Amino acid sequence: MLAYRSRYKDEASRLSVASKLLQILILGLLLVLAPGHIRYILPIFIMLYLAAAVTEAFSLLKLLGAYSERVKERYFTLVAIAGSGLIILYPLLPSRPYFVAVASLTGAFGGFYPAYVLLVKLKETPLQKLIGVLYIVVILSLLGKGILAVGHLAERAPAVGGFLQDLFYVGLYLQMLIGTAGFMLLMRERSYAELERAATYDELTGILNRRAFVQRARPLIMGAARHAVPYSFLLVDVDHFKSVNDSHGHDTGDRVLRHFAGKIAAELDRGDLFGRFGGEEFAILLHRADETAAEEIAERLRRVVEASALPGMSLSYTISLGLVTVQPGQRVPLNTLYRLSDKALYEAKQQGRNCVVHCPLV
Repeated sequence: MLAYRSRYKDEASRLSVASKLLQILILGLLLVLAPGHIRYILPIFIMLYLAAAVTEAFSLLKLLGAYSERVKERYFTLVAIAGSGLIILYPLLPSRPYFVAVASLTGAFGGFYPAYVLLVKLKETPLQKLIGVLYIVVILSLLGKGILAVGHLAERAPAVGGFLQDLFYVGLYLQMLIGTAGFMLLMRERSYAELERAATYDELTGILNRRAFVQRARPLIMGAARHAVPYSFLLVDVDHFKSVNDSHGHDTGDRVLRHFAGKIAAELDRGDLFGRFGGEEFAILLHRADETAAEEIAERLRRVVEASALPGMSLSYTISLGLVTVQPGQRVPLNTLYRLSDKALYEAKQQGRNCVVHCPLV
């Protein structure tokens, strides 16, 4: 696990490696120390265990994007309370069960937040939900161990005590599983999601890139033809964008594109597609929009952009739009829609820009 994680240099992996090193230290001390000597340094073992558990929790929370200074303070407070309890208990009750109870209950409380993040706050993927459920089992096993340690259930109720002890062993196994294989799987899932996002969305504007737009548009177009519903295709261009770059710099030009993409995306319905085809050229697929509706939407988009300005600079700009509408039952390839809308967009620029031109489908 250490060799695998050494390939990753992010903070979550570094914390995970630190946790594993602490666990190796604990196991190493258990191997070299005589059983009679362990009881004298039992508080140290438990504090090392808590440090390893908290570090592992931090690594998971950082991986999930749920780590914050507030979370850090609460975990440190929890460990401080547990450490204070150990210091108080050691001279008063130098008995192993009480230390085990403190460690188990502290570990259980420390697992609540990762379980909450996975099952309630995120719950985005089946893997996250599964690991969240495993965390719940670990928490229950630690709570059971804490009750078993101080309740003398092994003598009073052997069946219950045996069940709690078996559950504790299962919890230990799951805790190792979550901290190793679970962490790796979540890291792989995050890496895959990042690669998928990079392959799907435009880095600057956050909307679909050309490849993803085409992939998603084709089944929508085929579905519209199959169900005999209309749709419209728009090609949009930011007017005089080169002048914006030349006069105000490329950074301002990037801000204009982000501002434009945000304004347009806010006006579209969830079933519509919006993507960047390159430079200042953008495409929109209006699902189930006939000619009248598409012209109204296109005109509204034009007015929204015209009435807005780049925040902090009062820099205004306009857009030109080329529009093509496909009637119910017609089958038109996407490249044909692009060619016709590009022709309409060219005519819009010839007419002085800041307008909508509809190209009939012939």
